[in-house]
Amino acid sequence: MHLYRSALLRFADDGSALYDEDGLLATAPDERGVQRVVAAGPWQALAARHAGQPVTHWPGRLIAPGFVDLHIHYPQTDVIGSPADGLLPWLETYTFPHESRFADPAYAAGVARFFLDELARNGVTTALAFATSHPGSVDALMAEARARRLRLIGGKVLQDRHSPDGVRDQTEQSLIDTEALIHRWHGVDRLGYAITPRFAPTSTPAQLAGAGEIAARHPGVWIQSHVAENVDEIRWARELFPAARSYLGVYGDCGLLRERAIYAHCIHLDDADRALMRETGAAAAVSPTSNLFLGSGFFDYAAADRAGMAYGLASDVGGGTSFSPFRTMLAA
Repeated sequence: MHLYRSALLRFADDGSALYDEDGLLATAPDERGVQRVVAAGPWQALAARHAGQPVTHWPGRLIAPGFVDLHIHYPQTDVIGSPADGLLPWLETYTFPHESRFADPAYAAGVARFFLDELARNGVTTALAFATSHPGSVDALMAEARARRLRLIGGKVLQDRHSPDGVRDQTEQSLIDTEALIHRWHGVDRLGYAITPRFAPTSTPAQLAGAGEIAARHPGVWIQSHVAENVDEIRWARELFPAARSYLGVYGDCGLLRERAIYAHCIHLDDADRALMRETGAAAAVSPTSNLFLGSGFFDYAAADRAGMAYGLASDVGGGTSFSPFRTMLAA
């Protein structure tokens, strides 16, 4: 058993925050040798139970739970801060060429190790991550996260059109690969799988419909994509899906809005879109450093609160400029 004494931030079962100015955290190994929290609370209330045991004392420090990064691209680690005039030029100039390198399993494994090191260095212990369109990029990330016993959810990107050679996938094979990856990784130790269309404009209607069918067969998996980040992107989505009520409606029409569906950005939504998010249980991943860096706009927290839609914070590396949750919160 290990005992730590310092200020302590923790959460009650109902999600409310609790703060102990002088707290005690006790951990002990489970049957697999993994250290788990067995006690947490005020020092005065708990110290007597552990009398005589050595204590690590950290005065002036705060022990807190690990952060959750609700939306991040592990393959974009090396393009952080790359300048462009907006989202679409940024994808074409930096992201797509770089992601093509993840066809090499050794390269993907090396980036996965560095990526998870950076998450840990910044106090992030749970992440919802994009891989690339290459199934091996998912295998590399999941294998490394499993070896570290991390909570990580990720998925193979689906993009079967308007994408260059090297990252564009094939509709039928992309869906076969997605289902195979779900069976391989979802629910293994602390891992989860997310069905991952990059965004509606880079998927054909057939691919999006197929993703929705997979989601219906696997209600426990996550869904992640992007929506309403950039005005040019929205204009493009309207041209490609003229029958949809809105860009967000494209996903709803394909069965991709539900609980455990996380949509990055959600900047340029209207009230009907926000109501749809609330009704379906989908949530927004707000990415303030990315929104500022790419000049996309500002998330409307007040309108989201009025609508009752759920949202959380995300780094969106590499459009986002830092792995640090503190920098993300400051930008928010």
